Amino acid sequence: MTTKDKVKKEIDRLSEHDVQKVYLYLDTLKKQQKDNRNIRALHLKGKLDQVNLRSAAYE
Repeated sequence: MTTKDKVKKEIDRLSEHDVQKVYLYLDTLKKQQKDNRNIRALHLKGKLDQVNLRSAAYE
C-alpha cells in the first residue's frame, strides 16, 4: 500500500470538520511550493548591467 493510499484511507475516517482542516493544510503547501518557484528581483536600476559579475565577486 502506497503512502497516498494510506492518506486517503485516513481521510475517509475523519469528520467533515477535520477533512476541511486537511484541505486547508494541503492548500497552504501548494501555495508555498508556488512561492518557492518565484525568483525575487533586485531593483538595482541597471547598476550591474555592464559589469562582469563573476570577476566583481572575487575582487
